[in-house]
Amino acid sequence: MHPTHTPPHAADPTPADILRYAALYLQRHGWHQGDMFTNPDLPTPPACAQGAIRMAVCGSPTIVYTTDTAAQVDTALAVLADYLVLHGYLDPDDHDEDCDTLIGDWNDTRGRTLTQVTAVLLAAADDWQSHHNGGAT
Repeated sequence: MHPTHTPPHAADPTPADILRYAALYLQRHGWHQGDMFTNPDLPTPPACAQGAIRMAVCGSPTIVYTTDTAAQVDTALAVLADYLVLHGYLDPDDHDEDCDTLIGDWNDTRGRTLTQVTAVLLAAADDWQSHHNGGAT
């Protein structure tokens, strides 16, 4: 590359990308209930669905948000929460709850499994992408 060449700026990830990255994170590093991370002192601790989304965006359990990363996390959480309500995983009357509470309650449901969580993350990603033709938020 010539020293004066400016490489193209990579596009920000879509909510679908982030949800897929979160599912992959859980498959690689483990899923957890009851807290965002099993041990936030580890570089890649097992995480809940929310923690995996935050890891997918921020890359660390010590989450330091910028305006952009905060918006990416909030949007991905909203997409997942909407999917959970619209597809019957949560009571529609609970939709007034904040996304963190909705997703946390769903993640922490007794009997929930890693397979179920990753399947829903991937399905929510596919659903979002099918409605947005792969475009940005």
